[in-house]
Amino acid sequence: MKILVFQTNIRKPSDKKVNEEILKQYKGISKWNIDFEDHEKVLCVEGYGITAQAIITSINDAGFLCKEKV
Repeated sequence: MKILVFQTNIRKPSDKKVNEEILKQYKGISKWNIDFEDHEKVLCVEGYGITAQAIITSINDAGFLCKEKV
């Protein structure tokens, strides 16, 4: 299982809903969440067969900032 961690600008519940639809397309994701309390709005994604770049590209294409935290 991979755990990927990203910095985002997902700020509102409506933004979360949009990203939920994006992340649904990845069958390997078993769990994900956004920490709205953190100033970096951290997105954590857990699953198999997923890549950070695929998640970043999908979320960025939807108009949000997403970059991997290292």
